[in-house]
Amino acid sequence: MEYDNGRKKILISEEGKQLHAENQEHLAHIQERLQARMVGCELRRDPQMKRALENFKAVLDLKVNQQASSAAQLKQIIGIIDRAAMEISQLD
Repeated sequence: MEYDNGRKKILISEEGKQLHAENQEHLAHIQERLQARMVGCELRRDPQMKRALENFKAVLDLKVNQQASSAAQLKQIIGIIDRAAMEISQLD
């Protein structure tokens, strides 16, 4: 075991380096998901934003998951979400 200023020096093995290299794509995907969750966390710090997002999720769950939705209804829901995203993106 090696030490650096009294602390254990931890080194990655060749096998570990190979495993790390083989899993870079998967690691990048996990990092993207974590980053997306952190953005959501920041949004939910504002109580009104948290309420609005929870309301949005509940309505989507009710309309899409709890009821049978036709292709036309899903198309309408997708259009509403796309328009809302466009409006938000155009805010100054």
